Amino acid sequence: MKKLLVLFASVVMLAGCGNNEATTTGTAKTAADENGDYATAEITLKGDKVESISLDQTKEGKSKKELGADYKMKGSSPIGKEWNEQVEFLEDYIEKNGLDKVELDEKGYPKNDDVLAGCTINISTLMEAANAAKENAK
Repeated sequence: MKKLLVLFASVVMLAGCGNNEATTTGTAKTAADENGDYATAEITLKGDKVESISLDQTKEGKSKKELGADYKMKGSSPIGKEWNEQVEFLEDYIEKNGLDKVELDEKGYPKNDDVLAGCTINISTLMEAANAAKENAK
C-alpha cells in the first residue's frame, strides 16, 4: 500500500510539473478613424499559444458585437452571416491556428480560403488590435 501511495504521489508531482508556461493577458485599442470608429482586442496567451481572444469594433459609439443582428449585415454578406458571427468564426480560427496564420490581402480582407469560409469582412483593424494585444500580453 505504501508503494502505491508513493507511486501516486510521484505521478501527481510529475503531472504538475508538465506545463510551467505562464498565462498572460493583453488588451489593445486601435486609433480612432475619421468617424471615431475603432477596434479592440483582448487576448490570453499560454506561452506563445492563443488560449482565447475577443475582438470587437465600435461604430458610431456602439459595439458591433453587442448590436448582433441589429447591425443588419446578414443580407449583404456573401456568406449570409452577421458581423458578430463572422468575428466569432475569426476568433475560433485564431484560437486554433494562431494569429500568424491569418493572411490579409492589400485591402484588409482575409486571403486564406479556410478563413474566408466563415469571415469575409475587412479585418485589418481587428488584426491590428489583436497583434497589439498579443504584444501587450508579453
